[in-house]
Amino acid sequence: MLKKLGPYARPYSKWIAVGVLCSAAEAIFELLIPLVMADIVNIGIETANQNYILQKGLLMMGMAVISLCFGLGAAASSSVAGQGFGAELRRAEYEHIQDFAFSNIEKFSTASLVTRLTNDVNNMQMTLMMGMRLLVRAPVMLVAALVLSIRLSRDLSNVFLVVIPLLLIVIVLILTKAGPLFRSLQERTDALNLVVQENLTGIRVVKSFVREKHEEEKFAKRNGDLKESSMRAFGMVVINMPVMMLVVYSTIIAVMWFGGKMVYAGTLPVGDLTAFFTYITQILMSLMMVSMMFMMMTRSIACAKRIIEVLGEELRRAQADLQFAWRLAFTGLAIAAVATGAMVAIAQAAGMF
Repeated sequence: MLKKLGPYARPYSKWIAVGVLCSAAEAIFELLIPLVMADIVNIGIETANQNYILQKGLLMMGMAVISLCFGLGAAASSSVAGQGFGAELRRAEYEHIQDFAFSNIEKFSTASLVTRLTNDVNNMQMTLMMGMRLLVRAPVMLVAALVLSIRLSRDLSNVFLVVIPLLLIVIVLILTKAGPLFRSLQERTDALNLVVQENLTGIRVVKSFVREKHEEEKFAKRNGDLKESSMRAFGMVVINMPVMMLVVYSTIIAVMWFGGKMVYAGTLPVGDLTAFFTYITQILMSLMMVSMMFMMMTRSIACAKRIIEVLGEELRRAQADLQFAWRLAFTGLAIAAVATGAMVAIAQAAGMF
């Protein structure tokens, strides 16, 4: 799949590289801030050294500003790359469709081709834009925050041995169920678009034969199918957030309990516990971002397969057009023969022969 769609993102490879580097740098500077905060609590507040607190506070502000600048650079780069990738995909699909034979168009239907040119491409470019940030930022923050939290307290980090495998199992189960549902969602979207297109194209015919009620019933059925499919697909995705939040709050409670005991026993400084809380949030938020990205990718994979079907469709133009020409010629001859026969019959009936 990447091999087939990758060439359309290649013209924007520089923007992708800049976006990836900016996202990684943004995450690194965010990870350094809790360490400075721990020094303020452990050293500055404990010794009442205001100059030290001021210096470290200014350093934290500087890191936050630098992280913000890298974040803006990542957002701008991902936007350019995503929009450009989408434009290249649409251009390639449209140019390929122009060479389609009638049999190719009948295979997909016009409404399906419109959906693949619009909705499917929009999903792909949104995935690239979000992926450049989340799929770089989240793993960097996850690994670095784990290392730094273990560095702060090896004993307290044992909480992650339970939390991370549990979250991974939940994510895998949800993704396994969500994939086929998103595929069905795209097919139902095609069916609805087909009804709308046929109705609007032949609206004069519909009104001439007073078929408005029939068309409304047909649209209502397709719309209901799409609604049902959407509720099943996004209902599965929505489960992800409550489960994540349950695990996050359970982890925070566990760290407060065990970390508080360690602070009371004097084996863990208060500043380190504060920094540990920050790293917990970053680790779990990184896992949530990864799960959200995988949810988005599940739908994007279905869209990518549909786009590849169009781009990989073999053209049968010459053969199909020749067959169409022969059918048109035979139809014309048949109509001419019927018309001639009718004229002869009318003439005979009138006594002209």
